Amino acid sequence: MKLRVVRVSLFAIVLLSLALALSIAGIVLTYTRLTDEMPVAEVTFEQTGREEFNAYLRLPGEDIPRKYTIYGDQWRVDAQFVKLKPWANIIGMDARYRLERLEGRYADIERQNAGPHRAYDLASKYSGSVGTWLLPWNFLIDAQYGSSTYTDISTSTTYTVYRSQFGLLVREKPTDAMQGNAGGIGHLFHWLLGDQKSP
Repeated sequence: MKLRVVRVSLFAIVLLSLALALSIAGIVLTYTRLTDEMPVAEVTFEQTGREEFNAYLRLPGEDIPRKYTIYGDQWRVDAQFVKLKPWANIIGMDARYRLERLEGRYADIERQNAGPHRAYDLASKYSGSVGTWLLPWNFLIDAQYGSSTYTDISTSTTYTVYRSQFGLLVREKPTDAMQGNAGGIGHLFHWLLGDQKSP
């Protein structure tokens, strides 16, 4: 009788441990999928005048960056964005986006209204909206909207634009020239994190 109780207890412990492991795996998977990010553009700047810059935009799959002249002390990129339902993200599908516009902007509203301004179309070769791409699968769509991110311009910074499951965001890091002062340990650290290729 005691042996049977021990066996049942061990079986229950194994089942509970398995259930706990599956629950933890499910939580980790859910968190990972809902917070998934993907780089969609890289931008650097070269100053050519007072509040005038050359913006170098590199998109995935493009070796040569595109060059744009922008005005202001900040920059902004806009996109059409389709947010999918959370369960669609969890099973492996990602939000859909299309970069639409790159432009300069001014932190000061008076300069924004009075200063020179230029905007560039990043999606001229596309037609229709991103949502139309998913018409056969519209049950996956949670919301369609425009997503925009902007930040100050620095010529010593590389900006990476990311697609999250909810919209665009931008992160900054020093340019490669500044990273060169980090030495061998710094290069190894960045390589291990996937920030740069092995020398």
